[in-house]
Amino acid sequence: MPGMAAAGPDLYERLQIQYPPSPARGPGSAPAAPRCALSTALAAGTGAVLVLVLGAALAAVITLHTQGQAELRAARAELAALGTHLLPDPDDTRSSGESPAAAQKRKEQLGGWLQSLALGWRHRRGHIYFFSADRKPWRDAEAACRAVHAHLASVTGPEEQDYLAREARGGSYWIGLTATGPGSSWHWVDGTAYRQEQSFWAPGQPDSTDHGQWGRESCAQIHHVGNGLWNDHNCNFTFPWVCKRDLSAP
Repeated sequence: MPGMAAAGPDLYERLQIQYPPSPARGPGSAPAAPRCALSTALAAGTGAVLVLVLGAALAAVITLHTQGQAELRAARAELAALGTHLLPDPDDTRSSGESPAAAQKRKEQLGGWLQSLALGWRHRRGHIYFFSADRKPWRDAEAACRAVHAHLASVTGPEEQDYLAREARGGSYWIGLTATGPGSSWHWVDGTAYRQEQSFWAPGQPDSTDHGQWGRESCAQIHHVGNGLWNDHNCNFTFPWVCKRDLSAP
């Protein structure tokens, strides 16, 4: 599906609402409000709006904090359940029989995961995900994920697809699916096996649209037009991305 160029706005971002000009004041128009009264009314209205905005912002912060704490607790419990190499108490080496060095490594691993969650990663069923705010070409987005020991997200089933589509909140994000090699067959960059029966392409996709000097579309994204279904796009165009890490990975 054609989309935005690397340096230009997306088709949907170019849409603007045009408002009609204000009618000119004529002889029969109502008189203007006194300047003092108008200023007082505007000040009162602005104050009320500010209170509402601050209240909404505070509520949003409280909600995000509560959600973040719940995800931290869930991740800690899941890490503890993965096995003796990730015990909830990294200082206890008696039951595991491991060396102090191994216990320290385990402690650092647990701390790293919890720090990731605190920095905006989202936890779900043994994995954590990061939805970027920046925009990059597909290959640069994958490099950004690798820099934090992750990959662009693979999708392994309908529940994970629903989760990613919901968390994307109507945005378009690169995922780890690309078509390369002989026949340009699709594959997941993290090594997950690609299965056509477990794909979630939007109707008519992938269509491998040719963008001329930019080449054909050979990278996949969760797309807002398809309500989170997949669209193929040119890999050189810039979009936000989703990283994914396995909790059991080193």
